[in-house]
Amino acid sequence: MEAKTENKQKVIIYCRVSSRKQVKEGNGLDSQEQACRAWARNHGHTVEKVFVEPGISGETDNRPAYNEMLQFLMRNRNNYIVLAYDINRFARNSTLYGLLRRDLKKMGHTIQTLTLRIEDTPESELVENVAASVAQYERQKNQARTIANTAEHLKQGYWVFNEPVGYERKRINGRIHLVRREPTAAFLQEALEGFATGRFPTQKAVKEYLERAIIIGCNGQPLPITLNFVKTLLTNEKYTGWFAYKSKHLDIPYQRWKIEPIISIETFRAIQDRLHGRKATTRPRKYNMADEDFPLRRWVLCPACGKPMTASRPRARSGKHHMYYHCYRKGCPLCAKNIPQAVMHADLENLLCSITPDPALLNLTRALVKDSYNELHEDTQAQQQAAKAKIAAMQAEKGKAFNLLMNSANNPEIANMCQERISALTEQINRTQAEISDVATEEMPLDFALDAVCEFVAHPLEIWRGGNYHQKQGVLNLCFLEKMAYDRAEKFRTPKLSPIFAVFNENLGETNFWRAQKDSNPQPSDP
Repeated sequence: MEAKTENKQKVIIYCRVSSRKQVKEGNGLDSQEQACRAWARNHGHTVEKVFVEPGISGETDNRPAYNEMLQFLMRNRNNYIVLAYDINRFARNSTLYGLLRRDLKKMGHTIQTLTLRIEDTPESELVENVAASVAQYERQKNQARTIANTAEHLKQGYWVFNEPVGYERKRINGRIHLVRREPTAAFLQEALEGFATGRFPTQKAVKEYLERAIIIGCNGQPLPITLNFVKTLLTNEKYTGWFAYKSKHLDIPYQRWKIEPIISIETFRAIQDRLHGRKATTRPRKYNMADEDFPLRRWVLCPACGKPMTASRPRARSGKHHMYYHCYRKGCPLCAKNIPQAVMHADLENLLCSITPDPALLNLTRALVKDSYNELHEDTQAQQQAAKAKIAAMQAEKGKAFNLLMNSANNPEIANMCQERISALTEQINRTQAEISDVATEEMPLDFALDAVCEFVAHPLEIWRGGNYHQKQGVLNLCFLEKMAYDRAEKFRTPKLSPIFAVFNENLGETNFWRAQKDSNPQPSDP
């Protein structure tokens, strides 16, 4: 290509991309600069300076490289050609572009672009104004589309902004979730729960604890721990996984997010109570509440006042300690009436033995659950296949609408109808895909889960006898729906069993009943 014969001038190149993603991928700045240099070379001009604007919108004039370029041109009035790849690189705001063109003309410089030749004529100015208005329209449409997409993701519970400290992004079923970043999340949980309970009495104490830990930020680097960081940490509701989000364009109500919680809602409220002076510092416990010898403490209720019993080890004259449960409420008729630990534990073991179902009954139940699960799984698979077929049909219809849109440039009415149909189909496809992705996936094999459940249901007594304090607490929580009252004569009376044990002990625990339930819906896999 031959160079055009023009007066040799000095050229100032301005390059800009709008997003950080374009900067990282290198898809815009280098190609703009090389194209501009080739234009200057072909026209016999010399490039004196290049101003690069990485990842800043053209909506505003608050751009470092843009302002630096204007200051340079004000100091050097040498009739420069200010060159960009396109008008929308200078600005995506028609008013801002008009002011730039006027100011450069006053300083004796000219604007030029690669995609549109600019001349000092009314016709050229009209074309420029139209191009600047189109760039502004595209920016506004992109902004509206981005806000709509962001709002849809947020309504579905997906956090699309920067993740809080202690979290990292993980793709699950094709969608981005926030999961705990360990060990940072564990340190933050310890700090938050410690402040809620009063173990860390002040924000300074939380700061001193976190300074001894390793807190990694979103960039993978250790964070400096300041009192401002601690205050932000203590007031950040995102660590519960439940919160509302409001901004200039969005108003998302209080909801559950796809964020793995670090603390509970109750812990967060306790933190806010302490920050606002509504809750005093908790006093240190005077004794070990997780005592291996007294797993029923706080679980067994006094039959007279209904309050949880406590326990103690009074020492006899011989020096030997005896272990008792008793009520400690003043005014209760059973206050300080000791019940030997061995007696209460023996009665509980008898109760566990009585609620343990027959092995044959468990086997029948297992077969029934497996058949029901298989039937539900098949229904879910069928629904997913139908949804995928529906998506394929909508994709095909969307393609036809797009082809019709491309061939209807001279018919605005048909073009508008095609655009509306494409938008509606896109929304339906996204919603259907979201419904498919929201279907719960199997966290563990069914047989493994059934084995674990049946192993516990068949042997609660053995687990109680051989377990530690926390395992015994697990037995109590899994076997009984609520705390139980204990009376010397009536023992544990009639405790409310958890659903998994109640189903075997409330008129349904008959083998014939379960056999009838299973035979009513036989499966090919039945023995």
